[in-house]
Amino acid sequence: MNGLQLRHDGSWQGFLCTVAEAFNIVRLQGSLPGITGPEEHAGLFDETRHIATEHERAEALLGRIRRKAGGEALDTCFQAFCADTPGREDALARILLRLHREGKHVLDDLGDADANLVFRAARRAGAQAHLVTGLVRFAELADGSWYAPIEQDCDVLPLVADHFSSRFADMNFVIHDRRRGTALLHRTASGNDKKPWIIVAGFALTSQGTPGHQETLPLSEGETSVRSGWARYFDAVAIAERRNPKLQKSHMPMKYWRFLPEMQNTIRQNRES
Repeated sequence: MNGLQLRHDGSWQGFLCTVAEAFNIVRLQGSLPGITGPEEHAGLFDETRHIATEHERAEALLGRIRRKAGGEALDTCFQAFCADTPGREDALARILLRLHREGKHVLDDLGDADANLVFRAARRAGAQAHLVTGLVRFAELADGSWYAPIEQDCDVLPLVADHFSSRFADMNFVIHDRRRGTALLHRTASGNDKKPWIIVAGFALTSQGTPGHQETLPLSEGETSVRSGWARYFDAVAIAERRNPKLQKSHMPMKYWRFLPEMQNTIRQNRES
């Protein structure tokens, strides 16, 4: 099926600008065009229009919807945008249009396909963000900064930035989303800083071997010592007779293990068994 597709740059503000453009098209033509991200492929006969990201335009749309539907509804939409749920962008565009027209009760009707999809997407992204707050392991680097890699299915960095910034306000740290090549960069706040963190694209490690692997990071001497001690403690308190890899995997999927220093011996044991 052919039609008009509005393409954004992948950012939340870029998406909002495509939604603002879609609203204008609805007023003129009555039908909502499709919305695609930078990596999605349009249909063979689709007309694709690239929409520029303009901060003022995005904020103006947010302001109008916030006045009608409130901030909580927008928070849900933002979480849904950060998810990896197929079809979320078109559903979000339709929901934002209805929030603008009808108010926040739109999201209460989970019998509606769009509201249900947005709710499920927001819950998925929120759950992964919550998981990250407990699983992130920072490594102290030789220059005194701290580094932690993640590879979540959803784009959780915007959802956890304030949490880590508040919790580790006195640290210069990086949380590196290796799946997307983005990073949350935080520096210790000074009196002039309005926000001590930013999220950057195209981030990669380039020193000491394979980019992004903890084993090749330039760790500080203290970090190496702490890791060794923590691994010994973790093994010492384990009860061999109660070892249950299947149960362990059900509580913490193996895809997270390689980022946890305490799990390295377990990984080696699984390879050898």
